[in-house]
Amino acid sequence: MSFPPANHDPSIDPTADQVRALRDHGPEGPIVMLNLLKFRCHANYPKGHADAGISGTEAYARYQHAFTVTVGATSHAEVLFDGPVDRVFIGDPAGDSWDKCLVVRYPSRAHFLAMMADAAYREALIHRYAGLERTLLLQMHGS
Repeated sequence: MSFPPANHDPSIDPTADQVRALRDHGPEGPIVMLNLLKFRCHANYPKGHADAGISGTEAYARYQHAFTVTVGATSHAEVLFDGPVDRVFIGDPAGDSWDKCLVVRYPSRAHFLAMMADAAYREALIHRYAGLERTLLLQMHGS
């Protein structure tokens, strides 16, 4: 597969400056990524893709399998929480609504960055692009 795939969505990717900032100025030790995820009703795969017709939720599950299992030896990703977002409790309920919250711990930012550079991970991004309508990713110090 060529990179980026035909369904590439730069709005859900980090910019080069964001990657450099994490690489050069990120915290020492573990990091935790809090993902807020909004799925497409129908996955947006390139024309003729074998997974065309599945839901955005199913497409994202294929991507999640890639970063936790397929490249797990590289990422050492540990899912701390994986569940639906029920409601906005504090804040503007008319604002962004999210389908899922995913909290993932990595032993270090180097593990996270190595995962992003892994060829198998990059191939799995087609599922991320297919499944996500939008996302918010917050990086925090882990323990």
